[in-house]
Amino acid sequence: MRPEPGIPGLTPAGCFDLLAPRLADVLVPAGRHRAIREVTALLPPVPRLALEIRLGPAETAVDLHQMITRHDNDPQILLRHLERTGGGWAGAPLADFLRGWIADEDGLQGWFDPLYLEWDMAPDGGLPQPPALFLASDLRFDDPAVRTRRRTVLRRTLARLCGADGAGLHDRLFDVSEHGVSIGHIGVMSGRGDALRVNYKNVTPAALPGLLDRIGWPGDIARLQDHVAVLVDRADRVAVGVDLVDGRIQPSIGFEIFCDHPLPSGRWDRILDHLCAHGLCTAEKRAALADIEATLAAGDAGQSWPASWILPTIRGPEDAYPAVRCHVSHLKLGIGADGSGQAKAYIAAEHHWRRGFGHPAPEALPAGLAIRLRPSIAAAMADATAFLLRARQQNGLWGDFNRVNGGCNNWVTGVAALALSATGDAGALATAREAVDVLSHRPQAGGGWGHNETAPVDTDTTASIIKALEAVGAGDSPVAVAARAFLRSHVTGDGFQSYGTATRIRFAAGDVTDDGWRATHACVVANCALLLPDQLIPLLLDCQAPDGSWTPYWWRTPAYPTALAAEALALHGQEAAVGRAVAWATAQDLAVLSPFCVAAIARIFIAGGDHGGADDILAGLLRSQLSDGSWTAGADMISPRPHQMPGPMDGNTDVIDVPDDRRVFTTAGVLLAFAAARPAGVSPGGERG
Repeated sequence: MRPEPGIPGLTPAGCFDLLAPRLADVLVPAGRHRAIREVTALLPPVPRLALEIRLGPAETAVDLHQMITRHDNDPQILLRHLERTGGGWAGAPLADFLRGWIADEDGLQGWFDPLYLEWDMAPDGGLPQPPALFLASDLRFDDPAVRTRRRTVLRRTLARLCGADGAGLHDRLFDVSEHGVSIGHIGVMSGRGDALRVNYKNVTPAALPGLLDRIGWPGDIARLQDHVAVLVDRADRVAVGVDLVDGRIQPSIGFEIFCDHPLPSGRWDRILDHLCAHGLCTAEKRAALADIEATLAAGDAGQSWPASWILPTIRGPEDAYPAVRCHVSHLKLGIGADGSGQAKAYIAAEHHWRRGFGHPAPEALPAGLAIRLRPSIAAAMADATAFLLRARQQNGLWGDFNRVNGGCNNWVTGVAALALSATGDAGALATAREAVDVLSHRPQAGGGWGHNETAPVDTDTTASIIKALEAVGAGDSPVAVAARAFLRSHVTGDGFQSYGTATRIRFAAGDVTDDGWRATHACVVANCALLLPDQLIPLLLDCQAPDGSWTPYWWRTPAYPTALAAEALALHGQEAAVGRAVAWATAQDLAVLSPFCVAAIARIFIAGGDHGGADDILAGLLRSQLSDGSWTAGADMISPRPHQMPGPMDGNTDVIDVPDDRRVFTTAGVLLAFAAARPAGVSPGGERG
C-alpha cells in the first residue's frame, strides 16, 4: 500500500534535510539553509527537490525545482495542496492549468508528463516568485497526425497559461525538424513577465547555425562555437534553450548539459575542465560537486531520517523500503547578450521505493512504450533501424551501459554501426559510415580504443570498431591497420589479454589488484577471433566449455559470447565445435531469456546452418518489439571486481550488473540476428538484388 495523499510527511523539505549535509558551504552557505528549508516547506508535498546552484566565484543564489508526475499519487497530492493554499503560490493561470492537468482534461496528463516547476528564490530568503512551468513537448517522433494534435494542444495550453492567443509563437519555432532537431520542453516563466523558454534537442554543432537562423535568433553565433563543439563532444546530450519576451527572441542562449551516469566520472571531468578553464566554475565548487552522489536509505547505519517521514515509511509498500538519491542531474551554461557566461549545477534529491529489499525489480516496459507486433521481419528491421538512427547522439556516436565507468560510447557505436551496415539499407549504411568516421578520429595512443574516450584501451572495444570499419569499406585504412597491430600486441604465449600489461587502469580506490581484468577472457577472444584467426581460432577452440558454450567474463550468461564464437568458427570450418554450440543453444529455455539473448541463440543456429530453427526464434522476437522499434534492455553485461579471475559468473553476486539502459545494444543485437538470417543477395524488403 502506498501512503495516502492525506498523510503528511513525504515532502521536499525532507529531501532538503537529507541533501543539506552533502552541500559544502562553497555551494550553499550554511547560513542560507534555514531560509531554503522554510521555502521547501511551502512547496507541493511531493518528495522531489532540485537546487539550482551557480558555479562561478562569489555566486551564492539558489533557486528551487520540483518534478511532478502523473504517477505515485502526485496528482492527488498536488490537488490537496492547491485546495489548501487556493493556488496562490502558483498564480491564477498556472493554478487553473494545474487543476485541468490533475483532472486530466482532454488527456493533459498524457500530453505533459512529467511537469517541472521552478521557483526563483528572493535574495532575502522570502517567498519565491510564482513558479515557471516546463512542459515536455518532444515533437520529433510523433506520427504526423499525432504531431498536429500535439501542436494544437500545446498552443492552446500556452495561450491559457500566458493569457494570450499565442500569436507570439511563430510557426518557425515548431518547424525545426530539419537534421532531426526537436522541441524538448517549453517553459512558461510565470515570475519573469511575459516570457517563454523553448528548449531544442538533438542539435549538432553543424546544425546549430541553421536552427538559430530559422527561428530568427538575434545573437552572435561566433561567440558560441568554442563552447558548443566541446560540450557536444563530451556530453551525452546538450539541449539548446532560447527565451522569448513579449514574442521577441532574446540574444541570450542556454546549453543544458547531460551525462547519463553519476558524477564524478572521467567524462564529467572533461566538461568541468572546460567550464573551469573559462572561469565559469571554481575549483572549490567543482570539488564539492563530486561529494553529492549518494543513495541514502532509512536502514543505513548512522543515517538520520526526517521525523515527518516515519509514518509514510511505515505505511509504504510491504516489499520495499524508502531511499533518497542525491545527485547532480545536469549542468547549464548560459551565454548572455554580451557574450558573458554563467554555469549552473542542478543538484537533485529524489525519494523512491526500493523494491525487493535490494533485489532487482521486475523489468517493466519503458514509460510511454508498448509492445507492437510487426507483420514481418522486414518491417521489424525497418523500425529497429529507425530507432537506432534516432538514438544516435549529437556527437555522432551511440551510448549505452551508463551505470558504471562513465558509460560506453566507442564500443556501442562500433556494434551499432555494424548492425546498421548489415541491414543493406543505403541510409543506414551512410549513417554507419559517418559514425565510424567519428571513431576514426578517436583512437588512443597505440591504435586502440577504450569503451569511452576516458577509459583505458581494450581489445574487445577495438575489435568491435575494426569490424565496423570493415563493414563500411574502411578495413584497409591506416587507423584499421594500426588497430589490428594493437590487437596482435595482446597475444601472449598462452592467451590473449583484454587489457595489456602496459595499459594503465585507474580505480577510485588506491592499490587495486587487477589481474582478473588483464587475463584471457573467452568472450573477448570470441569477439576478436575473426580478426586474428591464426592466433585466436585455436585459443577459441581450447576455451569451449564441455557443454558447448563459452564461459563469459563480462556477461552474465553465455549466449552472446557463444554466438560470437560460433560465427567465427563457422567461417573457419570448425563444424564440430559449432555443432556443440548449437546443441547447447537447443537446450536453452527461450521463455526465460531476454530478447538480446534470444537473438544470440538465433545467431548460433544460423552459424550451425539451421536457418529453419533460427526463423522460428526470430519470428518470436516480432512479438516483443516495442512501439519505438527497440526491444527492452536485455544485454546482460556485468562488471566483475578487478581481481576476479575468469570463471562462471552466472549467479555471482560479487559483480555489478550493467544493463543497456538505452536499449541500443539490445536492438543492435536483434538487428544483427535478423540480418544474419536473410539469404545472401536479399534486400531488407525481401527482394533479391
